Amino acid sequence: MHTYTIAKMKRLLLGFIFMVSGLGVVFAQDSIQDQPVKKSLAKAPFESGYFMADRTVNLPPAKTLELAIQHDFGTFQQHWSDLFGIWGGSNIRIGFTYTVNKNLQVGFGTSKLKRQQDFSLKYAIMRQEKGGFPLTLTVYGNVTIDCRNKSFLGNNKLASSLDYKSMVKDSTFRSNIDKQIVQNDTAFGMNYITYGQATGLKGANKTDLQTLFDQTFKSSYRFSYFAELMIARRFCKEFSAQISISYCHYNLVDQAEMDNNHVNGMKNDNLNIAGLGRLRISPQSSIIVSYSQPLMTYLNTAPWPNFGLGVEVSTSTHTFQVFLTSANGIVPQETVMYNHNNPYNGAILLGFNITRLWTF
Repeated sequence: MHTYTIAKMKRLLLGFIFMVSGLGVVFAQDSIQDQPVKKSLAKAPFESGYFMADRTVNLPPAKTLELAIQHDFGTFQQHWSDLFGIWGGSNIRIGFTYTVNKNLQVGFGTSKLKRQQDFSLKYAIMRQEKGGFPLTLTVYGNVTIDCRNKSFLGNNKLASSLDYKSMVKDSTFRSNIDKQIVQNDTAFGMNYITYGQATGLKGANKTDLQTLFDQTFKSSYRFSYFAELMIARRFCKEFSAQISISYCHYNLVDQAEMDNNHVNGMKNDNLNIAGLGRLRISPQSSIIVSYSQPLMTYLNTAPWPNFGLGVEVSTSTHTFQVFLTSANGIVPQETVMYNHNNPYNGAILLGFNITRLWTF
């Protein structure tokens, strides 16, 4: 009787355990179904963060160092005399970026044009998901320093109240400055002359110009800034596109040029819209196209719109782009503010970009 009772109790206990276990599985299944399913990310819309003269939403994986070499030749307009720009004036940039984490990238680059040194940040806000969020949103910004000798930054204003008589030693130069000040005030209502005007006056000399320039030069004149919001989508395996809007600001600009080319109130600033497209034609090759348009600019004047058409070849660690474009200002704000190459008049040039990735 005792043995039978123990056996019966064992069967009841085992049955209870199985019942509880079954209920636990049911409740666990219900709770799992209630949890939101995390969407997987779609493949990046582009192969590189560089796209001819523009930037893209792409960031390499975390802890990746990227080397970029960008080169623009001269324009085709001289034809055979400079071998369609290959022997002409060129612009070169060498840059490094490092992806700190999956969303943040920092960078530095140095350019031949104006000896510009740029420091940049890129941050991925949202990424396209399979069956989820349809777009990739990224912001990019840089601070660029013009490191030329300060004598090249000579378009700042020289106020008429400066003590020219004691500062300027050359009597001819001093007399012509006085005449220019009177002319500016009479004809244009300006109580200053530009440094550019002063350099063109008879009697102008290096010593006196340097003395004048030291009275007005500020280190902040070297700085310019650029900020961009980029929105991209990978529509299918073969095609991706991006649109963006950007803003740039220069602390010092050529006043005469801006008066002629930029709308009132935006002498030191400009807005720009750009569109990029990439069509894959083989596992490693794509056709790439871009167009950007400055907005705060008078029609039929510089800065001219920039376009690009090229071919891209990519691997897991390398990207090579060769293209035709119109702007040779590799730093983005140079293209937006100072593109003097009119593509409608044939001011086209050859360029290429090379990038290399190292993952740590």
